[in-house]
Amino acid sequence: METAEEVLTDYMTVDGEYGKHRIPGTEDWVIVASEGEWDYSWTMFKAFYSPSARRFFWHGDSGCSCNSWSDDLTSSESFENGDRDALLRAWETFAKDRNWAYSIEEYQKGISHIREFEVK
Repeated sequence: METAEEVLTDYMTVDGEYGKHRIPGTEDWVIVASEGEWDYSWTMFKAFYSPSARRFFWHGDSGCSCNSWSDDLTSSESFENGDRDALLRAWETFAKDRNWAYSIEEYQKGISHIREFEVK
């Protein structure tokens, strides 16, 4: 699984400067689950945990090669957030609404990643 640094750092404009930047407000986030893969047509759901906020954050999206998962993520406020139960419900809804993109095994793998994540 990729790291939070890899997922939350992208080429974008921040204060008029285009380059590789980390999404503001995500500096202490660690990755919990990363479901889906980049391809011409993609569907991805990524979840994180913030030790300082003691909350889970997540974002799911679908698209094609002309856009990316992080296009609309400008700060930590761009993500949904809540406790582990809210994250599990969000993953279930996302995966079931896109059952063409996720097999039962992939859905269960996402559930396992979320349930087994150790909050520190």
